[in-house]
Amino acid sequence: MGWFTEGSDHEGYVVCVFADGMYGAGGKHRQISLMTPDGNTIWENDDDPESVAWRPPSQVVGWKVACSCEPLNKHVILDPLWTRVWDPADEDFEGGRIYAGDPSSDDPEYVGDREDLEPLFLDVWHHHVAPDAHLHAISALGAELKRIEAQLDEAVAAARADGLSWDKIGRAYGITRQGARKRWDTQGISTGH
Repeated sequence: MGWFTEGSDHEGYVVCVFADGMYGAGGKHRQISLMTPDGNTIWENDDDPESVAWRPPSQVVGWKVACSCEPLNKHVILDPLWTRVWDPADEDFEGGRIYAGDPSSDDPEYVGDREDLEPLFLDVWHHHVAPDAHLHAISALGAELKRIEAQLDEAVAAARADGLSWDKIGRAYGITRQGARKRWDTQGISTGH
């Protein structure tokens, strides 16, 4: 499971946490690839691109949400930490405890795919990306507003060129004659009545 933002380059996902502070994401059957807190893959041998360092799911002690933030050119690991519990009766999402199978289970690798946990993970990630999402919305709406205002100015100029009064234009726009004249006459749209 991964999440992407519209208009910015954030990719959120869940990472496994190991007792020694290392992280893991992705993997193969019964193995999770290791990564550093800055999102770099750990290699057994730097000269061999096939030598990814792996750990078994039984070593996972918890999970966090991570984000690859292209605008900031960095990888971040977000709080909080959800701790692994070994008994399903101890699972408490709001208390930060998740059951992910017994030590022989592959489930810790796939906890990010659990639909019942997705709202918790997404809430953390949405809080992280909210500033960029707001700025994107402002930018997109601002561009659209400028485009619409230019079309409106053209329509007013055409109406004035065809002899329509400021009174009629103002009523069509929902303002007074004086308001219409003040708004568009300063732009050099003064043809007509």
